[in-house]
Amino acid sequence: MDLQFEFVKQILKIMEKRGQKVTAPATAVSKKSKRVISPSKIRVGSPTDDRRHKIRMPIVNPQDNESTMRCIDMSGHGLTTLNASNFTTSKDVGELDLSCNNLRTIPPDIKRVQNLVKLDLTKNGLKCTGPNDFSGLPMEMTQLKYLRILILAECNMQFMPPVVWKLEDLEQLDVSRNKIQFLMPEVGNLMKLKYLNLQQTAITTLPAEIVYCQDLEELLLWGNRIDNQGLPETIKEIPKLHHLLINNRSFCQNMDNYMEKMIHRGQLQSDHVPQVLFEMPALNFVDLEACKINNLPDNCLPSVQELHLAKNYFQTLPLALTHIKQLTHLDLSNNVINTLPDELGDMVSVTILKLNNNMFEHIPSTLGNLVYLEMLELSGNRIRKLPAEIGNLKLLHTLLLQKNKLQALPDTICDLTELETLNLTNNCLTQLPLGFYKLRKISSAHSYRKLHPIGLWLHKNPLTTPPEEIWKTTDPVKIYDYLRKLQIATTANLQRLRLVLLGNSGCGKTSFVDTLMNKKSSLTPEGANTAIHEQKIYKSENRVNFAISDTGGDKIYRFTHPMFLDAKALTFIMYDHRKYRPQNHYEMIGYYIDLLNVQCPGAVVKIVGTHADLCCEDIVEKTKQQVQEEIQKQLSEYNERLKKEKAKIELEIESQEKALNNNEPQVNVTTDFLKEQLDKVNKLLGSQLQVAEGISVISCSEEMMGLQDLVTDMELMAVNADLFPHNQRFIPSTWFKIKSLIKHQKEDKLFYTWEEISAITESNLQIRGKELHQCVNFLCDIGEILWLRNLPEMKHVVFHKPRLLVDILQGLFRHNIKQFLNYETNKVFVSKGKFDEVTFTKHKDMMIRYGQVSRPMLQCLWFFLHLGYNEFHTMAQLMPKLDVLYTIPQPDIPEKRTEFGPFVTIPTYNLDNNPIELEQYWPERTPLTHKEIKIEYTFPITFPEGMFERLQVRIQDFVDERLDWRDTTYCVCNENQMVLHRALDVTSYDAVLSCTIRGQEVNEMMKVLHKVHAIFASLASLSPGLIWYVNKTFSNCGKKTVMQMPIFNI
Repeated sequence: MDLQFEFVKQILKIMEKRGQKVTAPATAVSKKSKRVISPSKIRVGSPTDDRRHKIRMPIVNPQDNESTMRCIDMSGHGLTTLNASNFTTSKDVGELDLSCNNLRTIPPDIKRVQNLVKLDLTKNGLKCTGPNDFSGLPMEMTQLKYLRILILAECNMQFMPPVVWKLEDLEQLDVSRNKIQFLMPEVGNLMKLKYLNLQQTAITTLPAEIVYCQDLEELLLWGNRIDNQGLPETIKEIPKLHHLLINNRSFCQNMDNYMEKMIHRGQLQSDHVPQVLFEMPALNFVDLEACKINNLPDNCLPSVQELHLAKNYFQTLPLALTHIKQLTHLDLSNNVINTLPDELGDMVSVTILKLNNNMFEHIPSTLGNLVYLEMLELSGNRIRKLPAEIGNLKLLHTLLLQKNKLQALPDTICDLTELETLNLTNNCLTQLPLGFYKLRKISSAHSYRKLHPIGLWLHKNPLTTPPEEIWKTTDPVKIYDYLRKLQIATTANLQRLRLVLLGNSGCGKTSFVDTLMNKKSSLTPEGANTAIHEQKIYKSENRVNFAISDTGGDKIYRFTHPMFLDAKALTFIMYDHRKYRPQNHYEMIGYYIDLLNVQCPGAVVKIVGTHADLCCEDIVEKTKQQVQEEIQKQLSEYNERLKKEKAKIELEIESQEKALNNNEPQVNVTTDFLKEQLDKVNKLLGSQLQVAEGISVISCSEEMMGLQDLVTDMELMAVNADLFPHNQRFIPSTWFKIKSLIKHQKEDKLFYTWEEISAITESNLQIRGKELHQCVNFLCDIGEILWLRNLPEMKHVVFHKPRLLVDILQGLFRHNIKQFLNYETNKVFVSKGKFDEVTFTKHKDMMIRYGQVSRPMLQCLWFFLHLGYNEFHTMAQLMPKLDVLYTIPQPDIPEKRTEFGPFVTIPTYNLDNNPIELEQYWPERTPLTHKEIKIEYTFPITFPEGMFERLQVRIQDFVDERLDWRDTTYCVCNENQMVLHRALDVTSYDAVLSCTIRGQEVNEMMKVLHKVHAIFASLASLSPGLIWYVNKTFSNCGKKTVMQMPIFNI
């Protein structure tokens, strides 16, 4: 070793003479001992490289924070003595390993290693003949003022070297496997000690002075026969001692058989374990296995995290455990527990609970409170029934129930979707819950991993459902498929379920539908986009019926989406998986989540990615994770905004009630309105979107990747009574007869009025009133008819052939409108509209810029419907009731027969957002002769798309003159001027819709305002998830104030 060290020194000198810098980044390893030895590999740096020597273990010298220390390894070299030459150049040595040698003494020259931090003397026969013998370790070691770690393990010492007690800066001391038999009180001198290893040292007691080691964190006493008098009372005063490794079974080594039987029977309380052990404040691990105890003292072990109490004589759960707030791992296996108290549910922090091989039959329902439980072992008991609350343990991955007397499993066990191992061997089960297929993380059955059973185990049960040929398998998928099909087959009164597809244009919705219908790859050609809405009836192989509503994905169709949404339907939000990026989340998915939050709160939603065949596998999984994170983030933000609005409303209500009690002037917004909004927010908090777990990723190419799994998910959701309770109700046969009567009338009608429906059903089936209402509702739910019952003007109209309404709307809303309005290629404008090119260009510009459509242009748009004169006018009168357009009064005789002005206006097409003309009708300042009333509607969460356009349509009934822009409408009503405006608040980013009225007579102005508010309230009621506030101001001769009296009762 000395020769090797000198050789390295010579190499270093030669390289320094050559002007080369030396770096030793790694240390060599001895092939014999596998220990780090002195550096033998030298990395030569350039002359300009001024980096310092690198070492294996960085040890900071307190005098020079920039320096680093070397490790010298002299272990396993048979050294019997150390010479002074070993320490000649030792100033940069921080670690010295002298283990596995034959050293009897350490020379005083050890003091030269001034910066030594760690000294390892393991397995040396150090000399120490008495408590005052300094011959083995010299007194000079006290000069090693940076020494923090001293290892004297297995040195054949019978006494502790006295110099050890003088190393007051020691932090770690290991004297294990020495027969010192007695620990001196001087251990209290080591006040900075953090780690003390006294294993197998034959000591039987600890001195009380150990309390002075206030920084002690770990104390290892295993392998010593310490009895119940061996732990001093002072040990509980060590505040940081979190790990005490001791053979607690030695506390009962002197117990006789009679005493043990008394404790076993519960006739005597055990007290042989020292009380001080239970009073230690920082212990986080305690092993009392097989210590023959049957009780625990109150308020014990306040900081314990892992507690082993197996193989003892507990007859019930010690209530002291319920007060330990940090307990995560509890083992009470192999006791004689015959009852579990309800207080079991108070141990909410437990993640691992082992109660194997006891004697209890009943499990309290409070088990469901242990929501952080990950492993639950209950094997070898007498359990006959599991509580339904076991389904609350959503994080559970291991559940062992073998060797019990279970006769059935609760359906809620199927909610344990994180379960990976479920052992039900040797019970009395005859059938498994039909929802067992939800346990998809159980991926194996009757299998082992490292000699431990994993997955699903069902042996030694008289199972009939599923039969033996099904459940005797290593693949649980066979069991799941059987139970899934059985559940579908046994579901009574399963009705057709509507499936609504939402997603941007080109994301693959139509390809998905066509592939399902054709049972083979059916990709939609480029540009063949769905217009408005397409409905198809699909029946799966398991005979589950769906009415699939494929909505148009182009932005022009978003106006029509609310007509086809339904909170009772299953909704798929589909997106192109290959194009997804977190930055375009809102455009691809987030918009539709907001739409459903406003229109269908509480709806069941499934997220589906498409074009998976164009993504590599790792990208598929990475993108799925991104989608899940962004959706969770969006839903959490929505929930937080609802809570914020709730707190704001509650504060405002409290303020107003306080003002009312103090007889202060009445404030702007009525308390009743605020309470209504508060009630709505509370309902929304309790009925948020039910987004199915996991992202389904599919492909409609030849492989049809993931498609069958998605169909399975569709079926399972359809038969889930918790998600769709209305889908499993008994339907009288007469209701289907009504369907046939309505849909197969000889008279060719576009729609039926409610009076006509009533007459048909009453004359043929004597059905009327409430039953008829329920029947029509049902037919609407299954997609047979379309009944827009939420629209006030449409609740008396039933579209018995929904396709006809879609065709009418398709004539008005086209994603390819510019392509359609091509005079040269589309001859309908010549044949039907009688346009010449100049007139057509004028009418085309009027439509695509301002949304104004002339009569001939509207006839061309509806040309493919072949409407007669009366039908054309019927549709023109029907469209305003759908809030799609408003009609413009026409003169009895046109000024010129060849010229036609606007016949209807479609606000959605109005792109003009530059209201220059408004200034000449509406000056910025209110004229002195006029008064002004302004009402503002604020939308703090979401503003429904199309709401402003619908408002523009509905005011047509009472305005005399008007000018429209995209975000503004100016009109005159009974000599009062009114401006509607849509904007975004620049400070709060809330959407704001304002209505300002100017006039000379306040009463007349108020009449107009009442009409506008009535329309707005009606529109707001169409969006159950819409949160809005109202603010009103009044101006007289240009001086504005907040109105002190409510304008109307909101």
